[in-house]
Amino acid sequence: MRKKTIGRKERRIRGKKRGSLAAVSLMSLVLAACGGGASQTTQPAQTETAAQESAVQEGEAGADEAGGQEQATEGNIGEEKGVDGQEAAADTDIATSMEDLAFAPGGKIESDTFTGNAYIKPMVMNDEIYNFPQTNNIIFEPGARSGWHTHGGMVIIGTGGTGYYQEEGKPAQIIREGDVIECEAGVKHWHGATPDSWFSQIVIYDSHYTAPEGAEAEEPVTDEYYEDLETEDYAGRVVTDDNLFMFQKAEEPLISDTFSGPAYVSSIIGDDNVADAPGLHYVVFEPGVINNWHTHEGGQILIATDGIGYHQVEGGEVEVLYPGDVALCPPGVKHWHGGSADTEFAHIAVNTNPELTGLEWFDRISEEEYGQLPTEKTEE
Repeated sequence: MRKKTIGRKERRIRGKKRGSLAAVSLMSLVLAACGGGASQTTQPAQTETAAQESAVQEGEAGADEAGGQEQATEGNIGEEKGVDGQEAAADTDIATSMEDLAFAPGGKIESDTFTGNAYIKPMVMNDEIYNFPQTNNIIFEPGARSGWHTHGGMVIIGTGGTGYYQEEGKPAQIIREGDVIECEAGVKHWHGATPDSWFSQIVIYDSHYTAPEGAEAEEPVTDEYYEDLETEDYAGRVVTDDNLFMFQKAEEPLISDTFSGPAYVSSIIGDDNVADAPGLHYVVFEPGVINNWHTHEGGQILIATDGIGYHQVEGGEVEVLYPGDVALCPPGVKHWHGGSADTEFAHIAVNTNPELTGLEWFDRISEEEYGQLPTEKTEE
């Protein structure tokens, strides 16, 4: 079987149509700057069904020992002077159009404190089943940005292009695909795209945070300020130049009889993060590799990032997963997931309700069943 790798700029599935850009209400957008409080009804329907696997739990210890993603030297990022003296990202990190981004846009943000066009797509709603923090994907056009603002603890994850994140009193950090930043609760900051690139980011945050009395109101980042930014490369970058996936692929495969072939498990962020989210793991499946039916006592959430994959909950239809799709597996429900025959497939995996650690494995779908699986979504 011939391997087919989908690189950073090719990750969006050919022929996949973007969702319509429904307007988001102003109230939603005040929080949406970082991903806050947009209601589920403002977002095009997101694929929801089962979730991840035990490979993550089995491989979690090994991934954590390896430090999850491999450390890369800071010198691997090209530094050229861009608009008005700002440092520009290396050409390989520039997204010249929305089509260069892996994730599709959501509704357009309408807010007086935003500059330029930005789009919000809710991915995971905070609820009492998974107890996972509110999670959205935000896309900024070149030069677009939020205003200065504060909120609850937030994890910011680059999912495409190049952008900025700046805390008050510090240089603006240049953020690229695969970078992970933590913003403490109440810290004044802003984020957005560089002048020459689109930028996409996942935000995971505490939506129950209440600002202290007398907290400053949001205010725009002016053109004058933006054009004279003091910038620096983000020192926490761990994605290497030769990595072809959204996040760093683990060096060594996980080999288990509960998988049909090699899978690679690494860590994106641990469970001691500012958003109080369970740890996020990254799983890469070789072409044609899937796992067995299994259950997670606490449930699982998957976010597809690369290639084409599958997910199925017992009794339900097989879901075809493209980058940006979310699969939810309720606690105790049997499911399986993995990659298509012709692409390396990768997803973020979160074992929700982490105090519930039970995991049980069963048999695997047959090769005949796998051979009949589609690689395109069914038209709704």
